[in-house]
Amino acid sequence: MAGLEEKLCPVCFQEAMEHGECRNCGYHAEESSAVKDYLAPFTILKEKYLLGKSLGQGGFGITYLAENMQSGLRCCIKEYFPSGLLQGRTPDGALILADEENRPEYEEGKQQFIEEACALQELRENISVVDIRDFFEENGTAYFAMELIEGCNLRVFRKNHNPEQTLKMALQMLFLLGSSLAEVHRFGMIHGDISPENILITQDGEIKLIDFGAARSFRQGSDNKERKIYLKPNYAPYEQYTQKPCQGPWTDIYALAATFYFIVSGRKMLDALSRAKGASYPPLHELCPAVSRQLSDVIDKALAFDYHDRYRRMLDFLDALEQVVRPEDYDIDLGALMPKSKASKQAEIHVETSDGSEKMCQVEEQNMPEPRGLAAFFHPKKRRLAYLELTMRKSGGHISRRRWIIEPNRTVKVGRLATSDVMMPADNQISRNHCEVFYNEPRREFIVRDLSKYGTYLADGKPMEKEKSYTLKDGDIFCVVSPEYTFKVVIET
Repeated sequence: MAGLEEKLCPVCFQEAMEHGECRNCGYHAEESSAVKDYLAPFTILKEKYLLGKSLGQGGFGITYLAENMQSGLRCCIKEYFPSGLLQGRTPDGALILADEENRPEYEEGKQQFIEEACALQELRENISVVDIRDFFEENGTAYFAMELIEGCNLRVFRKNHNPEQTLKMALQMLFLLGSSLAEVHRFGMIHGDISPENILITQDGEIKLIDFGAARSFRQGSDNKERKIYLKPNYAPYEQYTQKPCQGPWTDIYALAATFYFIVSGRKMLDALSRAKGASYPPLHELCPAVSRQLSDVIDKALAFDYHDRYRRMLDFLDALEQVVRPEDYDIDLGALMPKSKASKQAEIHVETSDGSEKMCQVEEQNMPEPRGLAAFFHPKKRRLAYLELTMRKSGGHISRRRWIIEPNRTVKVGRLATSDVMMPADNQISRNHCEVFYNEPRREFIVRDLSKYGTYLADGKPMEKEKSYTLKDGDIFCVVSPEYTFKVVIET
């Protein structure tokens, strides 16, 4: 890797650096870019991930831009790095504990870090949860690779849009994230750290929930021993300040309602410790005339100080919202409101800061091409990238998209099973093994076979004959059950 940093940009991963500036994306090398705690740019992890620019360091981790050298896709790599327990690194990147007596605390923190990745992978079919693509151990610590989300958080969105757009977005956020969190709760977990900074809107208009570092089980008998997490005073309910085992779905309901309160009014919810001393907050309808008294009352119940007085289940909260909110009140195309300029894009990555506050690191991308990557640099005969792109159309006209890479000459199974390569939502009409897709790389063709009860359909609406092979080309589509679940087969050159 010697001399690589002189040629390659740590942001766009193109061979375009010249005199400390990237000709491709405009990145300027910082004078003090080499921070002793950070892994050096172009370090390779797991023989797969090429690290680029470091994005920031918090109390327990360091985040890097990275590229998957096999697929050519950019991602984020998060490294477990509890700075208070460490002395530094060895020349090859391994962590050095400041005191061996801290080993148990270090290992416990690493386990919690791994549990965050595992929790997210269990929820990979949840379209509102950030994708964790991989996690592994190396250098005596742990890492996970997550999708790189281009867009903005809710706080930034609020600054850039008018009150009517903001209210519609906030209502849509309640319904979409509420439904996703109901699924999280069904798994026996709570997020535990919902806030405007942890909710992102992608450039396609999807709403994503990030940072499951505080996630925990609330099931009876589960191990809920004390964890070191940073509470956000204006979004954390009172039960999170206690050591009693009283956290549950109602904890996330409070934080989600507090987020809505801030986004709509511009005022942070009164912190729980002040409320414990008798302080009160103004109801939302008094601050925002556009908010009805009925909606304000629903939010007040979700924000009840005593968790016994709140909605017990997220579905109860959503049912109450549906009684006072019409679909047209939150019918908004968020993707149309996001900047689409190809000349300048910003990738936002959530990073913890050392004092426990939140930070969004923005990486400017000017005239950025689609990720091609260094795979070609290391492997000149790099294969074309093939993938399945699923478009899901929900009630109210909302659209969500997800992608799955298809390895060459390999069969990908699509279905409801957790072991499926492409795991579909829990729809009773989607079979456990619904269909399979094979990518024939030499012929640049996709072979699709239906295995289902309720059918897989071609673009013209004709059902596929069961277990008969159908050949699709780049850009062709097929549907699982109905047009609500539409797949496109894509080959990127």
